[in-house]
Amino acid sequence: LGSNLQGVLYVLDEPTIGLHPRDNEKLLDTLELLKDRGNSLLVVEHDDETMRRASKIIDLGPGAGVLGGEVIAELEPKHLTQKSALKKFPGSTTLKAMTHPIIHPTRGKRRTIPKVAAKDAWLKVNGCTHNNLKDIDVRIPIGRLTVISGVSGCGKSSFMRGTLAPAAKDNKKNASWKSLEGFHAIKHCFEVDQTPIGKTSRSCPATYVKIFDEIRKVFALLPESKMRGYTASRFSFNNAEGQCPECRGNGRIKLEMDFLPTTRVSCENCREMRYNDPTLEIRYKGKSIGDVLRMSIAEASEFFAVHSKLARVLSLLNDTGLSYLQLGQASPTLSGGEAQRIKLIAELAKGRARPLSMQKVVTNLYLIEEPTIGLHQEDVRKLIDVLHRLVDEGHTVVVIEHHTAIMAEADYLIDMGPEAGEKGGNIVAQGTPEKVSKNAKSVTARFISQVL
Repeated sequence: LGSNLQGVLYVLDEPTIGLHPRDNEKLLDTLELLKDRGNSLLVVEHDDETMRRASKIIDLGPGAGVLGGEVIAELEPKHLTQKSALKKFPGSTTLKAMTHPIIHPTRGKRRTIPKVAAKDAWLKVNGCTHNNLKDIDVRIPIGRLTVISGVSGCGKSSFMRGTLAPAAKDNKKNASWKSLEGFHAIKHCFEVDQTPIGKTSRSCPATYVKIFDEIRKVFALLPESKMRGYTASRFSFNNAEGQCPECRGNGRIKLEMDFLPTTRVSCENCREMRYNDPTLEIRYKGKSIGDVLRMSIAEASEFFAVHSKLARVLSLLNDTGLSYLQLGQASPTLSGGEAQRIKLIAELAKGRARPLSMQKVVTNLYLIEEPTIGLHQEDVRKLIDVLHRLVDEGHTVVVIEHHTAIMAEADYLIDMGPEAGEKGGNIVAQGTPEKVSKNAKSVTARFISQVL
């Protein structure tokens, strides 16, 4: 901006990631200044306000992955508020999401918040001083969806990752806090981030969510498998008996070349099917184990509909907007958002928190940081349902988020700040989203009130 250049094309990929709505407004003001100086800007974004300020919106789709890749609408900002525009652009998921915003709370009402004095109902971390935290006392309702908001750098991660996570895992005194209460109710603490679910091509969605074991059992129970003496291990692409001898179950062969980047090419022996011919001869409903790994989650969900264990997990993956991923897709090819949602489904598939006694409940604590990164509005809607399902299963969920739709879904909202760095580290407001939205000292309040 300080260079005074003109005639430049700026290409930005989701510049609003990690920004509070207040900082997002400042970013958009800057982008408009660049435009007014005679430059062109091409921005990839999911953010509502960015689209409202655009001169033109190119909507791609209609779905994700192999289901996308087409221009389905060329919109103007005025279309985003016109439900009648859907008749002109019926295939635009973005237009549908903008003209039919989420009504909060999506379930009609929020879970009740226990009284502060209620025994065994709160996780309390007293005297938090990690990084810029100003000796604050923080309380989290057990078995509820709690969202932590505030401008970037205000202390959200310092509390959740630097204080709450160690408190839940160690459950003993630490230099970052003075005392703890209620943590005897926590069985496990899981930090669900956007790191890859696996670093090698042998890791895939089917193995991570533990359904590939069940799929192999299905093939092992077939009459042909029993006649040949094939067990479930035969259908593992890591097993020498069943895997393709050429690529050793990878489906692709790694080529290392001098002076050029390492690349992978299709295995000519198995044609990316991963298995040797005898193993591929075993068919279930006309499909080999190699065919199944190449199915999309949507296809597999229908294919295994009669198998309850498989159907439940595949349905969860489908409902979370991951229907386009292949069961055997290499984990390193997944985006951070895809990996994070698969982790959430893996946890949800484990089932309900178990009662410890008639008086106490053992709950898992899930700590999730900015899960909406890279998500379309429709996927945010699906993510909200997953977060609520986790809480319905008896778990305690804490989310750091800038997306107002997630804030507005919280049972309990903790707004930190008021600003970043040394000017942050305090709790500005806490309570239901409705209560926080009325707090005059909260920078976040104005933005929450716009969506409630």
